Amino acid sequence: MIRRAAAAAIVLALALGMTTACQPDPAPSASGPIFANEEEAFAAAEETYRAYVDALNQVDLSDPETFEAVYAWTTGDFNAGERTTLSKMHAEAWTVSGESEITRIDHLVAGESFMDVMLGSCVDVSSVVLLDAEGVSKVAPDRPDMQMTEVDLQWSESSPTGYLISEVAGAELEPSCLP
Repeated sequence: MIRRAAAAAIVLALALGMTTACQPDPAPSASGPIFANEEEAFAAAEETYRAYVDALNQVDLSDPETFEAVYAWTTGDFNAGERTTLSKMHAEAWTVSGESEITRIDHLVAGESFMDVMLGSCVDVSSVVLLDAEGVSKVAPDRPDMQMTEVDLQWSESSPTGYLISEVAGAELEPSCLP
């Protein structure tokens, strides 16, 4: 539960400032992913993560239709958490401005047959501002401008890249993420 809460906080810090409706994980295909090698699998995973961050950057908390692109790149409990968090922020009339910028992605682990992969990322969130309905910042005052995350992705036939994000969790900030 604590890890999920931490993951939620990191995701919102990435695009909104904090983040985690239950949908089942999509079933893998009978044949599974078709990548020739780890390099192709990681390229697809990276494309997925970049599309997810781009979708977060396009969220307008006053317009729930903008949430759909975020949901399209997520699965399972992570998708459920995104739905809960974004819906709550919308209902409470929060606003978000600024964009998260991925500054680095590392290829960490590729599972057997590339059914799942893990990426590490450095994300600059310095321009992201999240305000409640009264205009009070919801960003922690001690939030670092650079966030390091571990991103878990699972194979999915429903994804145009072959992967959906199943978890984003905060990681210990490494010196390599610092400017």
